Formats: sequence, structure tokens, C-alpha cells
Amino acid sequence: MKQYLLVSFLFGALTASAWNVGTDPTRKSALIEEFTGIQCSNCPDGHRIATALANLHPEDVYIVAVHAGYFSDPRPGQPDFVTETGKAIHDYFGVSSYPCGDVNRHDYGNGIILSRSNWGAACREALKEQSPVNLWSVCSYDATTRTLKVDVEGYYTADMNEPRLTVWLLQNEILGPQSGGNMGEEYPHRHMLRAKLTTDDFGDPIGEKTAGEYFARTFEYFLPEAINDVATDPVNTQVLCFVSDGATDICKVSESRPDTSGMEQLFSVSTSQPPIAIGKNYAMDYVEIYINNHGGIDVTSATFDLDINGMTETVEWIGLVPARTNLPVKVPVTDAWGEAVDNENNQYAIRMMKANGREVETASIRGKFNELFSYPDKLTVTIKTDLDAGDNTWRIIDRQGNVVKEFGPFEDGVVAEYTDNVELRPDQIYGLEVFDCWGDGVRHPIGSVKIYDADGKAVTTIREISGYGFRQFFRTYESAGVANLVSDSQVTDVKYYDLSGRPVANPSCGIYLVRSTYSDGHITTEKHIISE
Repeated sequence: MKQYLLVSFLFGALTASAWNVGTDPTRKSALIEEFTGIQCSNCPDGHRIATALANLHPEDVYIVAVHAGYFSDPRPGQPDFVTETGKAIHDYFGVSSYPCGDVNRHDYGNGIILSRSNWGAACREALKEQSPVNLWSVCSYDATTRTLKVDVEGYYTADMNEPRLTVWLLQNEILGPQSGGNMGEEYPHRHMLRAKLTTDDFGDPIGEKTAGEYFARTFEYFLPEAINDVATDPVNTQVLCFVSDGATDICKVSESRPDTSGMEQLFSVSTSQPPIAIGKNYAMDYVEIYINNHGGIDVTSATFDLDINGMTETVEWIGLVPARTNLPVKVPVTDAWGEAVDNENNQYAIRMMKANGREVETASIRGKFNELFSYPDKLTVTIKTDLDAGDNTWRIIDRQGNVVKEFGPFEDGVVAEYTDNVELRPDQIYGLEVFDCWGDGVRHPIGSVKIYDADGKAVTTIREISGYGFRQFFRTYESAGVANLVSDSQVTDVKYYDLSGRPVANPSCGIYLVRSTYSDGHITTEKHIISE
């Protein structure tokens, strides 16, 4: 295997405008190094969790699948996905259970090596920090010489102690066995580490390391026909670059793909559940489905079979999911779905049959839901946040997904209760939606939603807000009156926040969130307009 490393030192004569890398301070990236193996039956769930995080946070969260450890050892006749670099990293961190992974090779409170349930929380913490370095990369491929060329640029916004640059070759759409994948020998392995372009398994030292300095490196890599007898495919390759401080503490990540538009492109499409799936009940006039476009051809149309209670109808979706992207789309439901919202029990199945007019093999998304709840049209909603309130959105939506009422934003890092009054139209269908963008719920400590009617009587209390949250749909009925749950106690503290949730010490003209604390401990949050 040939590998050429060209190092360029481009500082001095060049002005800032000659560089592609930015100079403004940025947040750190989050890189999930997922330790996996083809004999690991729980690893497909790890792949799903990592992919969901990357889908929700593009340009911030990156994935590499590292096949290493005893679950990665191939049996006779199976492909070998193990790399020496992957083994070195695996052994360095003493990995012993699978699937597991690290986020930036850093301890964010639960150790460096994490179970899959803790990846989201660690990514959230990583993105709160400012990166000392910015990174930019681009790659190209020469099909005649099978040469992959990678250009990398960096700029320091702060000093670093021991900066190291790592450049890896990743590959997608490698079909092979996977225990627990339920796809035989056709499980699609993605983000797989195939080779390193830098010399050291833990990155090559960068001489420049002072705030205000640039660095540039160029790599040329001969892409062999196969690695460990597993075929390579330039169409499905990507290059992952990152800067770490020493062997650990990854700061910034850049990912690029070679332009292979002149080569035959793969057409590969799958579907998956959105973060908030259909729950206890459902009343939208569409179903949200992720179309995962793994190939190099844009998806502009799709045909779905929608089954509700044994009745199957075909619907068309028109839109755009660009090549190599995963996006949620709204698939219109049929009249039968609309009529089922008040049924006590409903069984459903959703399956993509065609994409771009081509037949595709996708799994059905199945489940069940029950009838609507009944809520009064005048509600008092009390929300108890957790310490990660910045992760969460709380809102009421209509059947088209339009926001009717949004609560908050609420102060991050504070556990508090907020009360708001909501007046809706009677005999209409709405949905209460709570969404957690990192998938670890409102549980730090456990938060809740309490809804009261106009007389102060509890309508519902929801305390188990886990995962990415929930939607709960209800039909409104006319209330007899309105009651204010706030007591006659005195206001003891008032704080102002801008609409992004940042504290404002001396508010001037504008719109603010006003948080009032009462002598009985009750807290309310309202929007106020200061005109002069």
C-alpha cells in the first residue's frame, strides 16, 4: 500500500484571505468513536443512536465506527473489518464491553468510555466548549491513478499544548454480516474506519500551536483495490480529519468527500423512525419519516404504502433529500388515518415501496396508537424543567404541525417551575409536544408537565419524559371559566431574559421574558414589551 505525505508550511507570505479556514472562535466538535463488531448483537442499536445524533446535529456531531475487540473477530468466511489503528485506540482505552464509545476521548462526567445511552449527554457538553483551533479540509480523487488527495488547514484561536492532526479514511455501504442486524450478509456498515493517512495512530504532531498561527498539510494516498480483502469504493469513501491535544481531548473535526460525479453513483435509500415516533395517540395529517439517502443520487420522490387497521393505501411524496443526507419528510396520510384518531385501538404500518420511481427494499415501520384525550379549551400549564432546560422545547401544535403556543425558552442550569395560561379553540385537535434535542429526556433531575382546567383541577400530569420526548394529542371541549393558579402571595424576585434565554441586567426597549418568583415559591414566566 502506497502512502504519500506532503507537508506544506504556508504561513508568512500569505494573508488571511488566502486561507480557507475561518478565524472567528468556534465551538468544539463532537466525535463519537463507536467501538463495534460484527458478532455484537446490540451494536446495531449503537449504530442507530449515533446516527440519530449526527442527523439532528449536522456539522457538529461526527461518527467513526471502529471495529476492534473480541466481537470484531471474523469467523471463517466472514470479512475482516479490523484495522491496526482501531486496535491501538481500543486497547489504549481498555475497552471491554460493546457497543460503547467515547466522545472526543474526554471525560465529561461519566468516564471516557461510555455506554450508548450517554453519548448524547457527552456530545451536548462537548459543544458547550470553545475550540482552540478551527479546521478545514477538502479531498479529491484521481480515478486514473487511484490517488486520494486531502488538503487540511487549521487556525489557532487559542494556544494548545500538544496539538496532533489525525486523518482517516472512512467507508460507507459495506455490505456484510452483523449479529442483531436481521439482514443476513447484507447489513450496510457505515462510517467504518479503513485506514489512516497520518503516520501515528494517535495523530501526527503539529509544530504550530500558538493563537493566531495557521497550519496546512497535504496528503496523497493510493487507494488499493481492497483492504484486508474487503473491497474499497471511492464513491462511498469519506475523509475524517481532527485535531486533538495529545492522544486524547479531540477539539475540532472536519469531514469531506471526494468529487466522484464522473463515476457511477450508488443508489441506496432506507427509512427510519423520527426522534419522536408515533406514541400513545396520533392525529397529524402527515407521518414524519426519515429518508436516509446513502447514495450519490438525489431523492426527489417516493411512494409509500400506509396501512391503518388492515386498510392499505398508496401515497406519494415529492420533495428533495440530497445525496448522502438523512432528512425528515412529511408523508401525507389518507382519510382512513384521519378517521382513526378517535378509535380505541389502531394498528399501523408504513413502508416505502419506491424512490425516484425505482423499487426499493425497506423495512416496515409498525406500531399502534389509541384514541385522543379530551382537554378543556382553557388550560393552565405548569412546566418543571431540569438542569438542561436549554435542550428542550415545549409547545402546542395543530394537526399540520404549526406551533400554536410555545413555552419558554427556559433558563438553563436551573430547576424551576413555570406556569402559563393557554386558550385554544373548542372542538379542535391539538398536540402537546416536548422535545429533547440530545435524546436523554427531561430527567436531570426529573421534570414534568402538569395541566389544569379553568377551575384548577388537574387534567393530566406527565413525569416520564425520556429519550427525545413525546407528542400527546387531544380534542378540546369548551371550558366553563378561567382560574388563576397563582396565589395572592407577593413577588419577591424579578429577572429579565432576552428571547434566547440570556439574562439581561438592565433591560431597555424591547421584548423580554420576565421570570417572577413569589413568596410561596411559585414561579411564572411571561413575555413583556418595554416601550420606553
